[in-house]
Amino acid sequence: MTYIRRKDVTDKIDNKFEAIKVMSLETRRLNDRANALGINLPGKMTSNAVQRLIDGKIATYDIKKRRRELMDAEKEG
Repeated sequence: MTYIRRKDVTDKIDNKFEAIKVMSLETRRLNDRANALGINLPGKMTSNAVQRLIDGKIATYDIKKRRRELMDAEKEG
């Protein structure tokens, strides 16, 4: 099993529970895609998903933060 430092993950997504949710969705996406194409990805899917998150290859955003930014932009403009 690959050791993953929590700080590496929480640097990308502050909330560790949200990070777990994002990584599980990415794992499912990778698995579905590999099955659809009939290929085997090297390593474990979960490890691949975590590494993709750490490398910044997964685009995520916080909905609450996004709403606040939009509301602030509406007030200013």
